[in-house]
Amino acid sequence: MPAGVPTMRDVARRAGVAPATVSNVLSGRRQVRPELRDRVTAAIAATGYRPNQLASSLRRMRTDTVGIVVPDLTNPFFAALVHRLEDLAAEGGYQILLVGSNEDEARESDRLQTLLSRQIDGLIMAPARDETAALVANRSRLPPTVLMDRGFGHADFDTVTADNLDAAVRGSAHLIGLGHRDIAFVVTSPDLDNMRERIAGYGAALAEAGLAGRARILAGGFTIEGCRGVIEQELLRAEPPSAIFAANYVATLGAVKAIRALDLDFPAEVSLLGFDDTDWMTVLRPYLSVVAQPVAAMADAVWSLLRERLADPKGVRRHLRLPCALAVRESTQRARVAVHDRAKVPIGLSS
Repeated sequence: MPAGVPTMRDVARRAGVAPATVSNVLSGRRQVRPELRDRVTAAIAATGYRPNQLASSLRRMRTDTVGIVVPDLTNPFFAALVHRLEDLAAEGGYQILLVGSNEDEARESDRLQTLLSRQIDGLIMAPARDETAALVANRSRLPPTVLMDRGFGHADFDTVTADNLDAAVRGSAHLIGLGHRDIAFVVTSPDLDNMRERIAGYGAALAEAGLAGRARILAGGFTIEGCRGVIEQELLRAEPPSAIFAANYVATLGAVKAIRALDLDFPAEVSLLGFDDTDWMTVLRPYLSVVAQPVAAMADAVWSLLRERLADPKGVRRHLRLPCALAVRESTQRARVAVHDRAKVPIGLSS
């Protein structure tokens, strides 16, 4: 230990007590007489002693840390989840170790190895892919683990996700109710279970309205520019969609950039319904209509399940789906109905 750094023995010597008494005051494991506690507390303040948390963790066989892995640290949806989880962890006396996979399975595996080497007590993960190899390869080494947003097909882990199917049905029905018959549905990757469920909800809403043959599903990849590109191409078609339903935050921002790049009359020429709700969506006009995931409720559920699993590692796994909310603002409005479609639009929806 560097010279001049106070030790527990220094505190005990100054307080006139045994080192074990200092340890009991710090840990709270045993009762200490008030007068001795006061002397120890005063000695700690006078010496500037700071407990060695690492050594304490090793003695207790726990580190009071929870690892969190998310696919995109810049995505406001994941950032909001982490922010709430960090608050909950602090309230429970835990520290957070946060890493990002950048939607890359190899990087995810590497970051997971780093967390496991830190002897984390628990793990919260939004995997880069639903059937992530990192979880399978490290199954025997994993601490109590909860998966969020993705990977909800894993029966061996507790999972928390939004009710993706219902969210997409409600969002699509909103656009259909405004008279939109050509709605482009934009996802990042159809290979993710949450995107597949949202596609299914979109398809179910179109089928219910007799529009199954007019489905337009676009996959833009995991970047804003990738989504912008496929949306821009769709809007340049001879018969462009009158509405866009973007299935997550990346696709939503890509859609806004595509609409602005083409200088369209927004929302008069094209309506936009986004996914996830962030501050900027009510800063620039038109304010964006969105399907908002219940971020706080999801984080609360994730933390609650992790605490359950920390207390009972062999307990029955739970799989939660939480409802989303539809926030209707300015970016969705009644469709300008084409002449060949006027006879097919339900009464009260023609413009």
